[in-house]
Amino acid sequence: MTLFGTAGIRGAINDRVTPDLALKVGKSLGTYIREGKVTVARDARTSSVMLEGALISGLLSTGIEVISLGLIPTPALAWSTKQLGDAGVMITASHNPPTDNGIKVFNGEGIEFYLEQEEELERIIFSGEYRRAAWDEIKKVRRMDIIDDYIGAVLDFVGHETGLKVLLDEANGAGSVVAPYLLREMGAKVITINAHPDGHFPGRKPEPRYDNIAYLGGLVRELGADLAIAQDGDADRIAVFDERGSYVDEDTLIALFAKLYVEEHGGGTVVTSINTGSRIDKVVEDGGGKVYRVPLGQPHDGIKKYNAIFAAEPWKLIHPKFGLWIDSFVTMGLLIKLIDESGKSLSELVREIPTYYLIKKNVKCPEEYKKAVLDMAQHELQKALRDEIKEVLTISGFRFNLSDGSWVLVRPSGTEPKIRVVVEGVTEKRKEQLFKLAYGIVSRAVERLKQTSRV
Repeated sequence: MTLFGTAGIRGAINDRVTPDLALKVGKSLGTYIREGKVTVARDARTSSVMLEGALISGLLSTGIEVISLGLIPTPALAWSTKQLGDAGVMITASHNPPTDNGIKVFNGEGIEFYLEQEEELERIIFSGEYRRAAWDEIKKVRRMDIIDDYIGAVLDFVGHETGLKVLLDEANGAGSVVAPYLLREMGAKVITINAHPDGHFPGRKPEPRYDNIAYLGGLVRELGADLAIAQDGDADRIAVFDERGSYVDEDTLIALFAKLYVEEHGGGTVVTSINTGSRIDKVVEDGGGKVYRVPLGQPHDGIKKYNAIFAAEPWKLIHPKFGLWIDSFVTMGLLIKLIDESGKSLSELVREIPTYYLIKKNVKCPEEYKKAVLDMAQHELQKALRDEIKEVLTISGFRFNLSDGSWVLVRPSGTEPKIRVVVEGVTEKRKEQLFKLAYGIVSRAVERLKQTSRV
């Protein structure tokens, strides 16, 4: 697709993402659903109000009624869409830099649009075949505050009170209007940082990668907190530190919840993305379950296909009993509940998850080179690892599962001009060996194509 990537439309404001594009998405969505109500919300980015206005204008022009929810997190928009709308739109670039913005579209169940639905929106945009409402068919914009209702729904689902001390880093994002209040309603002692919405993200970069939030480890120990939780710009992502100040790896967090769900169900299917590791397979298979991997950005497609009891990709967890969308607030509530009910600290729970050795690094790559780089890298890596390859997955880039349990993934970013290289080894040495090989091959492929283009 031309406009939609792995997480809706995303890119630099007034370059890839413009008010004109937002207007067209609104007109396209209104044409697609034909009638009904659409919920619209935004994150704290400086450009979000501008895009929101254009998108609402597009919806109104097709005769659609708009429910405007203002500045709220993406999970709250998804929940609200299921309660109130026939579709929903979130203006956000999630964890991208403040220079970017984007548009995510949800169906009436609060699920991000499936691939075929996004393809139809693109078809309508490029054809220009929009529905045009007559003057007396234009509906109203209703403004609603749903934050208290959403917090109440999460509290009811989690069903737990706690006395834990929680350090909460909101990244100056939309989560600031929900997370501190939710946890305090649970009884937690909450310490907040970066907890006022600001589209410049002055506290830290919005992506909750370890290198952006490493300082939380020291703060956890200094403040005597039981855990630290960090969110991204639109608060669908979650990252965690334990009470010792150690970062809980994304795959370990997924494995904790996968283990919980398969034990509760006596088995079942877990869906996770192509870039997650073997510790998830280990705990799910030990619990009598089965893991299926899907392309990044398509966990909801996987839930539909495999009837999954739980789905996740790094930092983004879906709890199907609550709703079929990524929800960090349910995740933080259930994590606190798990800690309390187990009678163990978070570090003790983490030690029950198998250890593997994983590394991720990006190679900058212009969009027009991505396919050629992937083809070249796959050929060279296959030649270098041919006697060790047990399975090849090609659902998003390519992943080589190796005979010793290690794996190598090379995939294009769906939101940025980068190729992502991910390696997991059964030992630290094996990880380093495979990463040096894969990262070197991808980097050289990009450089060769750049040099060729200059000739």
